[in-house]
Parts: sequence; C-alpha cells; structure tokens
Amino acid sequence: MNAELPQRRISYRLLLTTLWITLLVLGIEAIAGWSRQSLLLMAEALHTFVDAFSTVLSLIALASPQRPQGQEIWGHGRSEVAGTLLVVTVLGFTGLTLILAAFQQFAGSLWGLGGQPFPATVDRPMVYLIAVLIAIEWVMAFYGRARSRALNSTPLALNARHTLQDAWLSAVTLGGLIAVWQDQTWVDPCLTLVLTPLVGRSLWRVLTTQLPMLLRPMAIAPEAIAHIVTQVEGVTRCMRIRSRGLVGRQVWVELRLAIHPEFAGVAHIVGERVDAALRSHYGPLRTQIWVEDTPPQLDLSHDAPWQPTQTPERDW
Repeated sequence: MNAELPQRRISYRLLLTTLWITLLVLGIEAIAGWSRQSLLLMAEALHTFVDAFSTVLSLIALASPQRPQGQEIWGHGRSEVAGTLLVVTVLGFTGLTLILAAFQQFAGSLWGLGGQPFPATVDRPMVYLIAVLIAIEWVMAFYGRARSRALNSTPLALNARHTLQDAWLSAVTLGGLIAVWQDQTWVDPCLTLVLTPLVGRSLWRVLTTQLPMLLRPMAIAPEAIAHIVTQVEGVTRCMRIRSRGLVGRQVWVELRLAIHPEFAGVAHIVGERVDAALRSHYGPLRTQIWVEDTPPQLDLSHDAPWQPTQTPERDW
C-alpha cells in the first residue's frame, strides 16, 4: 500500500509538468497565430487546447483518492461536466470562426474583394520556435508513455497516447508554416480547413478513451444491495446506497445503516458482516459504511490497494 503513494505522486507531478508545458505551448501558439494572422497556428492551438484538456482529465482521475492506480473506479462531479461543456463550447465557437475566416480569405482571393487575400506572415525564427515547441511536446509524450508503463498509471498512459496519436497533425502544421515562409500563403487557410474539423475528432477521442471519468454508472442496483444488507443480523434499515465500478473487477459501495439498539456496541462487527455479505455476492469491492447517529466512519477496505479516505466524496 505504501508503495502506491510515491507512484501516484510521481505520476501526478509528471502530469502537472505536462499540463504547464502544454499551456505554455498553447499560449505561444495563440499569440503567434494572432500576431502573424496565421489561421493555421490558431488551428494548431485548438489541438493543443484539447491536449491540455486531456491532461486535466488525467489529473482529475489521478488526484481523486477514490480512483486507485491500476483499478480505476471512475466517477464525475458537476465541475467536470460543466468544464466539459465549456470546452466543447469554446472549441465549437473558435473552430467555426476559423473555418469562416479561411473561406473568407479564399473568397477574397477568387473574387478580388480587396486587401491581401492571405495575410499570414511566417519567418525563419517563427518556424524554429514552433519546431522546438512541437519537439518538446513529443519528448514529454514519449517520456510519459515510458513512465506510465513503469508506474502502471492508466491516466498517464491515456494522456501520452492521445498526444502521440495527434503527433502527425503537428508535423503537418510545421510543414504548412514552412510553406507559408516560402511565400505559399494559400497553404495557411487550406490546411486550416483540414485541421480545424479534426479538432472535433480529437476531442471525441479524448471523451471516448477517458469517458469513464465523465460518467456515473450504477454498478449494482440499490434494491439488490439493500436486500442483502438487511439480511445481516442487527441491520434494521439500509439507506443512501451508491455504487460504481465494474462487478467482478472492482466496485466501490457507499451506504448508511440503521442498526438495532442492542447491536450499537458491536457496530463494527455488523459492518464487517455486511462487507463480507456483499463480497460473497459481487466479488472484489470496497465498502464505506456509516451507522446512523454514530460519528466515526467505518471504512472496510481489507483487500483494497489504496489507503482509505477519511472524508467521503460529496459530489459524485
């Protein structure tokens, strides 16, 4: 159990470092795209934004004490859902704006509406800067993938895999910037029309590979749990039943018990019997049991690979 804590800290620090680097790259790409009027750089910044979102999801998964390494039991709260909706809104609005701007540049070139049709300007230092930033992202992704195998960290592996899957888009962006540097400015809006719709695909892949973090599936019907628990001697009522995870692999169960006054002095034994009864029916699980009018929390985590949490989650 003690060996898990350093591994979680290492994974968390590595993901946090990755997030700061990704945000730095995002800021540079956004500022450079705006100042150089490059739609391509802005589209690449959207992909970097998705990378940052993927890293944040991995950090959320790793930071929660109810999500152990190797046996993740995912859940979500209102903040994660609101954040996801905000990300989708921002990406949708910005992506649509970039696509309309690209079409406007092509229309201005074809119909001579005045002004410079392709205003993007890229010089040698800008190409070198973007190349260095892309190289840093790739190095962090490869390093994260290697460390995820050593640490057996699923969130770290998911984040590294997402970054490497979109590595070819960064290569396309770099090639497009080189073309713009060589005065082929029409490449900028052209590649923007290609890369911007792929942002949606990239985001969808993040949500599907890391989707359990955004869902709250019920692992076991509360009625079934209540039926088993109330058969334990001393239990008069079972309330506020919650469960999540995958039956047969790992399930997290939270419930409250009302026990007969005669069993008040042996509440812990009653809790152990409830835990044993649930395990006999559903296999590996972690139970967190509260007894009404009893301040201390009963956390029965006999074979759980992580330390018990003293404060229960309030937002599922």
